[in-house]
Amino acid sequence: MNRKTTTAQKIGWAIFTIGAIYMIGLGWLYSWRVVPAANQFGSDAYSSLLGFVWALSVPLGAFVVAIGAALSAKVERRVFWLLILLVLLFTAWRIGGTTRQMIPALFGIGGGLITLFFIGSVWQWARIRPTLSGAGKTGSDLRMVGYIFFVVAAWDLCGIFGIANFVLRPELAEQFTVPISSTINSAASVNILLALGWGFTYFGQLVSHRAQAVDPEADIVPQIAAAD
Repeated sequence: MNRKTTTAQKIGWAIFTIGAIYMIGLGWLYSWRVVPAANQFGSDAYSSLLGFVWALSVPLGAFVVAIGAALSAKVERRVFWLLILLVLLFTAWRIGGTTRQMIPALFGIGGGLITLFFIGSVWQWARIRPTLSGAGKTGSDLRMVGYIFFVVAAWDLCGIFGIANFVLRPELAEQFTVPISSTINSAASVNILLALGWGFTYFGQLVSHRAQAVDPEADIVPQIAAAD
């Protein structure tokens, strides 16, 4: 059944499109120009206003896309404003930075949490999967495979920054004569793993959505257009 598109949804799709163009145009396409320039001139290649806008293209663009999608999805008002609050907090964090000192415990705790969250996600998948339909199971399976690629990518990142390649400890990389080819191999692997993770996650969501569309449930939940 076709549903009438509201003004808030139209605004949401416009914001979504702007965010997508921002991410693809600057975050991806313009990077093909910035990176070679940075290899020659360092940070001077992106120290201009355009460079600043480019540096925010993916972090800020992701939130712009999410806000547009939230409007088009007619999320509840509290969800919309929580997303706005998250944008503000994230921006403040990015401007303020995290730390300029090497804190091994920070990486150790983060790695442990990633591992626990992964195990918990797979456990939840194992519990919920039997209750799903055929297509629903396929979508769930694809997302679970995506989780595997994400956690392996996180492990390989540890190998880049920590033991193995010592990117954050160049004196150790020099001491143990770590070849640059090892770091390049690890970085390429992480890039492929992340692309696979997002690919499986996306197609998992797509399959699940189509499965739900076959037998939609009427969720009578109070929804407020965020633009109201």
